[in-house]
Parts: sequence; structure tokens; C-alpha cells
Amino acid sequence: MLNMKICVKTPARLHLGLIDLNGDLGRMFGGVGVGIDQPNIILYAQQAEQFLVTGKESALATQLMQRFFQNYLVSSSVHLHVEEIIPAHSGLGSGTQFALAVATALAKISGVKVSTPELSLAMGRAQRTGVGTAIFQKGGFVVDGGKKTAQNTAFPPLIYQQPFPRDWRFIVALPNVKKGLFSSEEKSAFTQLPPMPAEEVAKICRLTMFKLLPALAEKDLESFGEALTAIQIVTGNYFAHVQGGTYSNIAIAEALTFLKQLGVHGFGQSSWGPAVYGIVKQDKAQETLKKVKKYLAKNVGGDAFVAKANNQGATVKITT
Repeated sequence: MLNMKICVKTPARLHLGLIDLNGDLGRMFGGVGVGIDQPNIILYAQQAEQFLVTGKESALATQLMQRFFQNYLVSSSVHLHVEEIIPAHSGLGSGTQFALAVATALAKISGVKVSTPELSLAMGRAQRTGVGTAIFQKGGFVVDGGKKTAQNTAFPPLIYQQPFPRDWRFIVALPNVKKGLFSSEEKSAFTQLPPMPAEEVAKICRLTMFKLLPALAEKDLESFGEALTAIQIVTGNYFAHVQGGTYSNIAIAEALTFLKQLGVHGFGQSSWGPAVYGIVKQDKAQETLKKVKKYLAKNVGGDAFVAKANNQGATVKITT
């Protein structure tokens, strides 16, 4: 059936923090994150007479396709076209979303029956958390339970997933500064760091269990934002040695100070940045966005946008 065509559109993700960077209970990491409606990976895959990759990031797309075929020992002549991408190494989850979009499309075309977590591991994702994979699968607000220190090849268990309030908005800013750590730099950073003190881990767990999650369940934006900001500061202070401060760049720290002055309910840096975010009610979103764009234009430059939650995950459409 050479006319089978598959379209995959992914969410992006904001990484809101890591839970346990100590590991003395036998698990490490554990992630907190949320799916957002933009930017997106959008790609099309179609059975073809010959192998062909077109569109954006074609070299990376080719590598991902080769990895899929090597893992599942299948071979198909496919035309893959990448129409839209999430900016790479920006803190918005491009790596996992791109890998899963490619792998999901190829699995459909090749008739490979495999779960999304299995695809994620095969494509080299979920090395520390399964947040991006869970968001690809179902969207929403996600907490995973970390990876076993003795057997870190298994997929992290998903312990919480809930739709994010529809009337809350993220003001996402991408200051024009260098990209955050990734690949070998990221691995090196984790090896340099000592275990987080157990009392700091306990603080993150307490903030998560008794403030962040209850506030989300009760749609209490003020308490949610307070807990999120506190978690970000504890986590950022731990990474200060390898990223140069609580946040990865002085311009990012200044942008977050500006967001705080605007009265956002909770703010932080997503992963290694440079993406930063603040949360507001829907009726304040456009007014806040204008001020953030004006701030960036007068300072380091960059872009900003309003995002709402993606509570469904990636969409996969098949036509014949």
C-alpha cells in the first residue's frame, strides 16, 4: 500500500524540575513536567519507491530513522518529510519529541507493534526521566518515579498524570543566549556533581506532595506557583556549580526577575534553558506577553509566546 500516509504532531514540554538527585533510596531523578501546545514537531511519513528524507533537520531525521530500523530489524522504503520542528537544545523537549515522532510514524508504516515507552528506550530517550515520553503519549502534567540506581535501563514508572487547568497560561521566553547543556556536556555535568543532600531532596518531595500537587488538584494557581518557584530554586542551586548559577545564564536570571516583577504565579527555567516561563491566568496572558517581548527587545533579544497546556499528547493521523 504505497499510498499509506502518516502525520505526527507532537506537543512541546516544559521540564519543571527533578525530584531526587541523591539516590540513597535506590532511585534517582524523577521528573516533573507539563505538555504545552507549541512549538511542535510536525512530520509526514509515506511509503515510497525509495528512501527519502526532506524538510527541516533532515540529517537528524535520517539518523533517527536508521536507529529505528536497526533496533527493529525492519526495512521500509519511506519518504519522511519534516514540516515543523521544536528548537533544539532550548529546554522545550525537542530530542524526545522528534525521536518519538519519527519512531511512531515508522512503527505504523512497518507494522511494528510496540508501546511508546518501549519506543522511547529503543530510540535512546528516558535516560533520566520519562516525562517527555509521557507527555508525547498523553500530555498533561506529569510526575515520574525515577530510575533504579541498580538497573537504570528500565523505563521510569509514571506515578502521576493529570490534565493541566485550561485557563492557566505559560508565558514562555527564549532569550537570545547560548544553548543549555546537552549531549556529552550534560553527561559530564551530572558526573561532576555530588549527591544532593537528603534534606534538600526532602524539601523538594514535601513541596511536591503537599503543595504543588494539591494546588493543581484544587486549581489554586497562587499556591501552585509558589511551590513551583521554590522547587526550581532548590534544584537550580544544586546545579549552580555546573551551570554558573541558580540559572544557566545571567540574562536568564534577569529575565526571570522581570517575570516576577510582572506578578506571574510561578516561574523558572525549563531544563538547562534557555527557555524560561511564568504562569498567569488566561486573561492576563496577552498583556504580560507584550511586556516580555518589549523587555527582550530592549535587552538580549529573543522571542516569547503564550502557550496553553497540551492535555492529549501527540496526534497521529493515518490516511490511505
